[in-house]
Amino acid sequence: MIYNVRTYTVQPRLMKKYVGMFETMALPAATRLGMRLIAYFISQNGALNQVVHIWAYENLAEYEKIRAARDEDAEWEHFLDSTVGLLVSQEDKFMRPSSFSPLQ
Repeated sequence: MIYNVRTYTVQPRLMKKYVGMFETMALPAATRLGMRLIAYFISQNGALNQVVHIWAYENLAEYEKIRAARDEDAEWEHFLDSTVGLLVSQEDKFMRPSSFSPLQ
């Protein structure tokens, strides 16, 4: 199992709007396409205006297959178009669990 950890910095004062759009537009499309959300966090201190998503995939091949389908999906494209200007930056990385991690 691999985990895709995505960190987004949202424009100040637009967090509620962005999270609401993610919940109602992106999450249903992602779930329909086979993406498995493990966690969705919103920063409360430190680096503010950030959300962190964690998604699980069996391997990179599964990720690539789902990503290709996602990138061709009209609902996903509508979400992306709707969120133009809401994000400042994003970071995307893959993580593998350690041998003692509760998540494998």
